[in-house]
Amino acid sequence: MYVESKAYFKMPKSYILGQIREPGCLNRFHPFCKRNITHKWPGNGSIDELEYLNGRKYKRYFFNWTDNGYDLKIGGKKEMAIVNWYVEGSDEECSLRVRINPNIENYVPFKNILIQNIFWFLYIRPKLQSYINHVVNGFIFYVSNNTDINKNQFGKHSWFSSY
Repeated sequence: MYVESKAYFKMPKSYILGQIREPGCLNRFHPFCKRNITHKWPGNGSIDELEYLNGRKYKRYFFNWTDNGYDLKIGGKKEMAIVNWYVEGSDEECSLRVRINPNIENYVPFKNILIQNIFWFLYIRPKLQSYINHVVNGFIFYVSNNTDINKNQFGKHSWFSSY
């Protein structure tokens, strides 16, 4: 079970990789980010913290830092998801794919697989898809305009925005 969002750019792969590898980069393009603080950077073993607009905080633990991006585990006391940031392309154009692989057991309080699947398809998947689309749209806006996005720029999200 996963959700993903993909964007295409008429920009060099190295530029897009550089943007997603900047410490604290979520401050510039994540529409639900109140604060992105770097604890250890760069490469495998990197750690940062994402505080959402509603005050919820998660640490992000980076691994598989490669020439094409990185993977990270996000969570607090519980691992909520593994997230993949993957860039492929050339010096002329490239694509960015962000995939969220949630640990479904930490989203649904029931152990029953059938109930977990129902929750996934009816509630969790649409919420996560909306979330990752907002983040990728924020990144597109940021690299296209060289301007930081506004909070909730593409609309609010019930899990991460403050109301």
